[in-house]
Amino acid sequence: MGREIRRVPPNWEHPKDDRGNYLPMRDRTLEDRFAQWLADFDRIRCGELSEIERECYGEGNALANWLQDDGNPPDPKYYRPWSDAEATWFQVWETVSEGTPVTPPFETKQELVDYLVECGDFWDQRRGNGGHSRKAAEHFVDSGWAPSFVMGGGKMAAGIEGLELLREKEDSAS
Repeated sequence: MGREIRRVPPNWEHPKDDRGNYLPMRDRTLEDRFAQWLADFDRIRCGELSEIERECYGEGNALANWLQDDGNPPDPKYYRPWSDAEATWFQVWETVSEGTPVTPPFETKQELVDYLVECGDFWDQRRGNGGHSRKAAEHFVDSGWAPSFVMGGGKMAAGIEGLELLREKEDSAS
């Protein structure tokens, strides 16, 4: 699965559903998303449609069609409740959905690297996999992102190790 490092408030405890699973959360505030929604609403209401929007929603009923298909107001439960200024810690999130954490939050990047080397992420732990190589963990934390998986040179690797495989492939090509 794809991974990214998100900034979170100190000691962030992510909300869970009634079965104990993390709830998906996009990496933006409700206020930012709602402002975007209002701007889209006004733009479409005024008939300022892109070519793709014209094809999707039509000219005459564009606003009604947009509201029915894509224009639901944002749901607060899917947006982070903290400001950028409050987010001083580091946490790894999977990015296949809106995002859920796959490590605890850490005050420093070095603590996060050490955890990834020692334990891997929650998915690694569930599968019985060990941690990542220090080189792969450091490269991931420096880049802040890793792909879902990478194939190259007859190898396939997921997430953090996939990012390292990409790096090795780029190094060998240069």
